Amino acid sequence: MNNIIFTYDQEAAMTVGQSGFINESGAYVLTISEAKLTKSQHGAEFIEFSGEADDGRKVSYLSICCKKKDGSVNSFGQSMVQAIMGCCGVRQVTSHMISTSHVIAPEFAGKRVGLVLQKILRTKNNGDDTYGMDIRIPFYPDTRQTIAEKVEGKPATTIDKMVANLKDKDERKTNAQLYSGQQSNGFLEAPRQPQGQPPMDFDDDIPF
Repeated sequence: MNNIIFTYDQEAAMTVGQSGFINESGAYVLTISEAKLTKSQHGAEFIEFSGEADDGRKVSYLSICCKKKDGSVNSFGQSMVQAIMGCCGVRQVTSHMISTSHVIAPEFAGKRVGLVLQKILRTKNNGDDTYGMDIRIPFYPDTRQTIAEKVEGKPATTIDKMVANLKDKDERKTNAQLYSGQQSNGFLEAPRQPQGQPPMDFDDDIPF
């Protein structure tokens, strides 16, 4: 009698040759590997999530601005962090210094959370195309409910509706914009980096 050692899985087969990083807009369940606390050269403060999806693909540099460059609280970013805390069951967040340049929020490590990610198309300083991933909304990984749906006892509908209409956001600069930026500033605003590359200082990307 022969023992079955493989059963065909089309989704698994299709992953061969694909990128090891999440590079498409959509809803993903992630295990958080690290939540790093960062600060731009102009003083804005961020929490930067990295993690791995259930299919093995990774994502890095999911940055949320918690404080603006003037030191005031960014209420949108604070609320986003609170929603992520709720969806992955974290009650308090502390800071832990690994080194002077590496500070983390250890409570997030190993937690599972659902995130709707939107792909942002950007332009590098040299004019080449690049991309980043932005968090749109977190959700409970097991039920796909948002915080509001969970609290109000409603079924999970928001995430599927959002994903059905979710498109990549194009923030790429035209040749004229690139030329203007180089002439007036000597440099361009630093775009968010594609997965697998460390981010540059992107304080100037913050819309405030």
